[in-house]
Amino acid sequence: MKLEIGGGRLAQAGWINLDPQHGDGPWRRHAQTTPWPTGDRTVDALRASHVMEHIPAGDQRITVMNEAHRVLKPGGVFEIRVPNALSGTWHAFADPTHVSFWCIESFHYLDGTKSAHADYGLRPWKTLELRIQGDNEILWKGTPL
Repeated sequence: MKLEIGGGRLAQAGWINLDPQHGDGPWRRHAQTTPWPTGDRTVDALRASHVMEHIPAGDQRITVMNEAHRVLKPGGVFEIRVPNALSGTWHAFADPTHVSFWCIESFHYLDGTKSAHADYGLRPWKTLELRIQGDNEILWKGTPL
């Protein structure tokens, strides 16, 4: 099973679209409405392309990351693409529906290489790939530990 978070009208063939307007049946929901309608370790791949910036930082973002951790199979990959808030461009800030902002360091909180000496309740991730693409997009791929 491959799961797209917030694919809207652009969900790819072969992917289940978890989307509040365009998801089918129990998949018609916001990503932070958990649990998702699948069992533990049932998803091969998970993708969120320009969606995570629409999920509020804090508890709701942590909920989505922990739910992704729950549903991914061992070795499964979660791919996230977000605008880079530190790129010097307007992309991260112009959209009035963006409610959280990301930079490269945001992803280090997921894999534990950065923290404020606090337990945020995030389940642990291993970063497989982390890079800036073009002038304003961050690509991260991770797998649950």
